[in-house]
Amino acid sequence: MAKLIIESGAESGAIHPLDHKITTIGRSVTNTIQIVDKRMSRNHLEIHNSSGHLTLRDLGSKNGTLLNGKPATEPIDLHHNDRIQVGDTVFRIEVETIPGSPGSQTGDPDTDEAGRNSPFESSGVIHLVDEEQDWGSARSERRAGYNPVEQTIGSATLQDLKSPNRRLEILYEITDAIRSVFSLEELLDRIMGIVQIVVRPDRTFLLLVNEETGELVPSVIKTRDGKSAGEVRISSSIVGRSVQEGISLLVSDAAMDDRFSSSESIISSSIRTAMVAPLIFKEKSIGVIYADSQSRTLPFNDDELDMLTSIANQASVAITNARLQAQILEQHKLAREMEIARNIQTNLLPKTYPDLPGYQISAMSLPAKHVGGDYYDFLTMPDGRAGFAIADVSGKGVPAAILTATTRSYLQSETQHKGSTLAQTVARMNRMVHRDVTNDMYVTMVLAVLDHEQGSIEYINAGHSHPFILHPRGHMDFLDTGGLFLGIDDSLQYNSGEAVLPPGGVFILYTDGVTDIQNAAGEVFGEERFYELVSEKRYLTAEEIRNAVYQACIRHRGNTDQFDDFTLIVIKRLDFNESELD
Repeated sequence: MAKLIIESGAESGAIHPLDHKITTIGRSVTNTIQIVDKRMSRNHLEIHNSSGHLTLRDLGSKNGTLLNGKPATEPIDLHHNDRIQVGDTVFRIEVETIPGSPGSQTGDPDTDEAGRNSPFESSGVIHLVDEEQDWGSARSERRAGYNPVEQTIGSATLQDLKSPNRRLEILYEITDAIRSVFSLEELLDRIMGIVQIVVRPDRTFLLLVNEETGELVPSVIKTRDGKSAGEVRISSSIVGRSVQEGISLLVSDAAMDDRFSSSESIISSSIRTAMVAPLIFKEKSIGVIYADSQSRTLPFNDDELDMLTSIANQASVAITNARLQAQILEQHKLAREMEIARNIQTNLLPKTYPDLPGYQISAMSLPAKHVGGDYYDFLTMPDGRAGFAIADVSGKGVPAAILTATTRSYLQSETQHKGSTLAQTVARMNRMVHRDVTNDMYVTMVLAVLDHEQGSIEYINAGHSHPFILHPRGHMDFLDTGGLFLGIDDSLQYNSGEAVLPPGGVFILYTDGVTDIQNAAGEVFGEERFYELVSEKRYLTAEEIRNAVYQACIRHRGNTDQFDDFTLIVIKRLDFNESELD
């Protein structure tokens, strides 16, 4: 059996069986093993498995592949403990040989290939279970749906645990039973079921370390008769020492053991025999498996402790893999959610600019990595005036994208009511948004209506970044009349304001993603810098002004990630002449 163990990188701790004839590795989802590493090619390398003979082949990758520190430029054989490195990711080859199979070491079954004592060699007298004792109830606890190999595990006797070869076979079967289970809840339940079958305690507890508090928290509790364990009382002295020292412990007769006889939990629970094995991954304790018994005729022995320790070793890797798998699935789910939200957001934006004689219009909306809810739109009002809207929905991802879509729908519907004032239109929108928002979400918005013949603007600013009109000689009018943002109170009323866009003037609408862009030092681009830039570029076309702002923000941000949406609308009135300067 050959495995690929990821020792470092984004998916450190993951284990992949090399049970395909060809295992491909790379960034693409089409690979047998997908690894997200920026120095990994889409299809980076492959490992051939020909009846257990492993060969590595680099697929012409851009950054190359290292085998044991040396470039693997040609197909090369792989052996046990070989290490493959690509970028930040290091893989280790593990080749296991089942005793008695071709290629296994012959000779004394209780020694390894170097003649050392087997790690499963007994260190004392082996106590066998009373043959007349009924363990059927323990075996009947096997849950429906368990891997079929557990039927073999369940047939193991304590005499089997004395044989190193038989114990290895049981451990291989245990590995098969848990290696493909990636649901943490199902995995923990299966591990505990295996402990019940193999070791046959009265009670078994699996406790995991809470990563935030560092406390041991019971995750699964099983009893031999399948009944509730009632109030959970276990030996904190045994568990505490096992976790602190990273060792397995055996208490053959708890009442007589000087190390633990003063433990109140042992005495009150009438524990006769107990053992505990730590769950350790990369020298870090992630939990323990604890087993005890009040009714056993004979106490637990060294062979059972060895088996529990071996199960704990396998479980540590499997639990870590399950956690990593859960994280990967969550990341993929989030990425998919972001993709859906981005598509919704992109499809909401207008595809063309209004055709207004004497005006230039240019706009852009660039979603951040974590999609928010910026939105802009162009409208034709019932009286023929041109409407411009810009909005920013609080929150991220799909919920924000959905609220953006509903806000757009309300806006396009409500602005078509003949005879309604702008204040009435926005008040109705507020009531609708309030009905739909949850979890403190809200919408900031500016709705401006332009009479393109006169250059007059009627507008309402509902808690949004202040749009402004830049006059030809450089002074600015800020459009701040309106009210609070939409969605917080369905009884809000709004006031409309008025402004004039003169010939040669520029009307700017934007979201705070423009001015809040930060560089690596945490310095924001800022409103003052924004105003100065637009003032300097006011003689350019609307598109040139838009591009100048965007390029200046990109230069300011440098290599820092964009954390908020960037949305900007530039409207410039033409036909300027010197006599019309104000």
